[in-house]
Amino acid sequence: MSEYEKMTREELIAKIKELEDEVVFLKSRQNELEGLLNEYSEIVKKQFEAFDDFIKDLGTKRMVDPLTRVYSKEHILKLISYYHQKAFEENFEYAIVMIKLLDINSKEDFEKEQIIITLGKVLREAVRVPLDSIGRYSYDSFLVLLTEITKENAETVKERIAHLIELKIPDVKFEIRMAVYPHDSTSLEELLNIVKA
Repeated sequence: MSEYEKMTREELIAKIKELEDEVVFLKSRQNELEGLLNEYSEIVKKQFEAFDDFIKDLGTKRMVDPLTRVYSKEHILKLISYYHQKAFEENFEYAIVMIKLLDINSKEDFEKEQIIITLGKVLREAVRVPLDSIGRYSYDSFLVLLTEITKENAETVKERIAHLIELKIPDVKFEIRMAVYPHDSTSLEELLNIVKA
């Protein structure tokens, strides 16, 4: 005799109700999981699209500034945006450093070019290759992305950059600004505004 045959009519009705409730719960759970899977698929798809955009410039002139051989403005901004998303998802810190030449326009054209080329080299020397990236943001300014770095270590790199500029290009005036995620802001736009201020 099975356990159900031993049950009274009321017990069987209660058991049926219990099983029906469980079926309803499992169906709603299945719908919830399907929703989460769809959401996850969308996020992964967007990440692949962002990554495709990010790498499609590889090997093209748009990726590298021809004068300094560092990344172009367009590419460094894409790189920073990509790392900002990664830092948010994986909960790590990063920093953005802006170096701006202040008196470059008072120089002769050839001298301007030499200063800008030298600054590109100095920045490559100062950062942690391949962890960090350098880009030419405008005619007289550069952006440096310091990835997976604490605020204290970023400050050390910033000081090293300033020291090397003073050492290798002593006759140039410059300013250097830094913003650290998430200490200074969790908004990429705000972080960029801090270094551009």
